[in-house]
Amino acid sequence: MSETVTVTIEMEQAWRYASGTAMERFSEGLKERRIEAVSCRLCGRAYLPPRPYCGKCNIRMSSWTPVKDEGELVAWTVMQLPMLDGRTGEMREAPYGMGLILLDGADTTLNHYLAESDPAKLAIGQRVRAVWCNERRGAMDDILHFEVIR
Repeated sequence: MSETVTVTIEMEQAWRYASGTAMERFSEGLKERRIEAVSCRLCGRAYLPPRPYCGKCNIRMSSWTPVKDEGELVAWTVMQLPMLDGRTGEMREAPYGMGLILLDGADTTLNHYLAESDPAKLAIGQRVRAVWCNERRGAMDDILHFEVIR
């Protein structure tokens, strides 16, 4: 039987990439506590987060639809292990809830943190609302998490 050896190192990794015009407009809206989905002019499907092409019609999209910061929890899980938060670069302590949220006015779901982490208090179909940061910078973490409202 071999012995496990752990080597701890610190690495700095930085990426710069263009988010594209759809995500730029979406991000700018978050600064103002505004959520917008991009809509297909043929089928009317409203995508959130926005994307440049309709997944159904395969056409470029440029129409915008206002979306509420409330919606329905359509799937959820409670994470039991700490994990590196890709949005902040910091460890997120467990347990914490994650959900797929169908915001009012959108046809696709948004994956985000939930305020609730007790599985007994979460259910598919619950209404949830965004809890916003006081100081926003135009990023997904401008929404701290979603809280159950009903």
